[in-house]
Amino acid sequence: MTLVFIAVGVLVIAGAFWYAAGRIDPELPDDAADLRPDRRGGEPAFDVVVRGYRMDEVDATIADLQAEIDELKGRTQR
Repeated sequence: MTLVFIAVGVLVIAGAFWYAAGRIDPELPDDAADLRPDRRGGEPAFDVVVRGYRMDEVDATIADLQAEIDELKGRTQR
């Protein structure tokens, strides 16, 4: 039983550390939030969430890049 209390204590301390370090964001993003990632040094910088990057930001960036590829292919085929 003591081992369970120690494990719970370690988890609580680790969670508090992650929250203090900014790894856990208790607020959910707005539905109307900007889906485009920030740009740092010309490269996209995606928001980090609990399970990786925000999928809507990544999907929007991939769609933009695909449109740019299609446009460039159209220019070279003429």
